Amino acid sequence: MAGDSNLLDTWGNANTMNMNPIVYQNILESRYYKTLLEKETYHEMVNEIFNEVSHVNPFVTGTTASTAFCCLYKLWNMRLTVKQLENMIERRDSPYIRALGFLYLRYVCAPEQLWDWLGYYLEDDQQVNLSNSPKPNMKSIGAFCRMLLTEQKYLSTMLPRIPVLIARDIEKKLQDYDRENKK
Repeated sequence: MAGDSNLLDTWGNANTMNMNPIVYQNILESRYYKTLLEKETYHEMVNEIFNEVSHVNPFVTGTTASTAFCCLYKLWNMRLTVKQLENMIERRDSPYIRALGFLYLRYVCAPEQLWDWLGYYLEDDQQVNLSNSPKPNMKSIGAFCRMLLTEQKYLSTMLPRIPVLIARDIEKKLQDYDRENKK
């Protein structure tokens, strides 16, 4: 999952985290994001997510960046290690910490490594709320990972493009997985 050392192999735009320009710009302009600049450690950010994130929609209202996506971008600026990401996606005390770990991977992980990171979690039934509306939009972590592997759009924004050959390979792996697990 990583090259030499404990650094995650990443690809794409080192500044924007491959985010949609509207999401990126609104994160930078967010008052909440500016408060996150005081957080200096991974543990401070994990605690922040645990205490403040209640959904993983990119926006709260209109194009105002959500708490989740402000935290996601702050994590990117900290350049998480493989160990830190593994810790996030393995945690059982918060589906939001896990979901942000998976989103982090979907935005910046080398596309050919996505299956290795997300495929293992397809049966995970812990629930996460995608919506910031009064009516929750609950999805299992497994369905969330499947969505990140197969969709080009995440709620109201575009995800980084997965090259066609890699997308086909992921689709074949999903078909094989479904056949083996009789979905």
